[in-house]
Formats: sequence, C-alpha cells, structure tokens
Amino acid sequence: MVGDLRRAVPQIDATLNAPLDKDAPPTIYASSLTPSMATAALNLPADFLKQKQGLANKTLICHPVVISAIGLFLSTYLAIQINVPKNTSSSIAGYLYQIFLMNKKEVITALLFTLIAASFVFTLLSRVSDLYFRAVIDNVVESKGEQLYGVNLNDISVLTKKEVEQKPKEFRENLENTHIIIYRETPIALVSIAKNNVLSTKDSLVMSISTIGSRRVYIRSGIIEDLLDWAMIRTRKIGAAGNYGKSMKIICEIYSFDQDMKKILKSKGFVKVQSARIKENRLLGGLFGIKKELWGVQFHYEKKDE
Repeated sequence: MVGDLRRAVPQIDATLNAPLDKDAPPTIYASSLTPSMATAALNLPADFLKQKQGLANKTLICHPVVISAIGLFLSTYLAIQINVPKNTSSSIAGYLYQIFLMNKKEVITALLFTLIAASFVFTLLSRVSDLYFRAVIDNVVESKGEQLYGVNLNDISVLTKKEVEQKPKEFRENLENTHIIIYRETPIALVSIAKNNVLSTKDSLVMSISTIGSRRVYIRSGIIEDLLDWAMIRTRKIGAAGNYGKSMKIICEIYSFDQDMKKILKSKGFVKVQSARIKENRLLGGLFGIKKELWGVQFHYEKKDE
C-alpha cells in the first residue's frame, strides 16, 4: 500500500500487484469516492504514474541521443582497434567479412564493452526517471490525495455514510467528481475531475482531469474511453446545475511520450492545446525534450426549455 490511511471504515481491496480474486463474482460496477474507497483512490493514481515511468524509460532508452552515443562509442573503439585488410574484396560484403575474420577478438571485445556501457547508461537513465516520478508520487501521497480530489483521503476514510451526508455540499460534490470502476470487488480504473477556477468563467465551465487510468492489463480494453465519456457527462451535469453558459471544456495533462493516451484523446475529440518541457528535471526536459502536453475538448450544453 502506498499510503498509510486510518482504517475505521473497511477498505475495498486495493492491492495492485496481486491478481484479481477468481472466487469473487465476475461483476463490474462503478462507485464515487466513498470512505471505503479511500485506500484505492490513493494507490491507483500512484500506479498510473508508475506506468508512465515505464513508458518514460522506454522513451529514454530508444532516444536518438542515447542511440547515437552508443553508436559513437562502438564505432570509435572499432576504428582504433581493428586492422584493415590490404587486399580488398570485389564486394562490400566480402570486404566486411575479411575485416571480421581479421578482428574477431576486437569485434567481440567491442560488443562486450558496448553492452556494458549501454547497461550503465540505461541504469543511469532509469534512476533519473525514478527520481522524477518518485517526487510526483510522493506529492500525491503526502497530500493524502487532496491535490487530486480536493479532499483529504485520511479524513474521509474514517467517516460513516451518515457523516458524509452531513458534510457541506462542496465536500460531497468533490466525492461525486470521482468515478471508480470495480471488477471482481477490486478497483481497476479511476477518473477524477475538478473545476478549473483559473480558466472557468460565468459563461464557460472548464473542468480539469486530475487523474485518469486503469490497471495495465485493461488499458486497451476501452475502459479509458469509458472514463472520458463519464467525465463529459459529469461536466454537463455540473454545467447544467450551475450558472454557466452553454460552452464547456475538459482539459487533460499528459506526457509527450504517452502515445496510447494521445490516440484515445484524439478519438474522443480532444486536441492538443499547448505543450511545455518539464521544468522539474532539467535532464529529462532539456536534453531529452520530454514535455507535458495539455489536451482539451470543447462542447456545448443545450438546456431544455421549461
């Protein structure tokens, strides 16, 4: 478990690394953020960020800077060590084969050194990525989820249903702004939205997706698309209940290397609004050009005539 929450209310199982309970009924249902979901609401976003870290590592390893550096190391070593045959072959393939026969030991040594160097570079890059994402996860955990949900999960985890109902309207609406999918009595996906007070006006409501994702095995099942549909429906409901105009927008921040999420957002009508290199880590944002991208979709709500 990522977070340490008080458990006066029994928590829905949120063990992310364990397989689903095969003995549990194969039912799937949705829930808002309830006291029994507090632990899951803290652990799932952390798992989503770890998934992004895995994607970031793949991006770094395959980055042109890394490939070029390894290639330069290999070619420089071979250029210094190999012997060139005096009698050239009539074909390029034959010439290269002659070089290989004359420099078997040097070629094998070069490949071994390259593998060692590549392994060192990959480990170093993984550490850099880990430092960045660990800091992001720590911020979520230390705030007890408040930066994502607008409520302290440590506080709601000890509330009874009656106590929740007695809370202020804004508190209860924050809970309703989160949508958790449960399968076989295990939370597998989640999305949470919050009003963007900076961009929202009396004529236009803007909602931000603070977290969205699912267990890795369900990402390609269409569940993310379903979560985005819910976010749009929830935004329309909030807009209809409030004193806003007909224009509404949902925005979502993603990383530039998250190609799957980009495809999903495009399929739902989202477009990239802006992008900026991450500032929290100069190596990732500077040398490797990793960016945070803001995507948004605008739609309108037509109020029915009374």
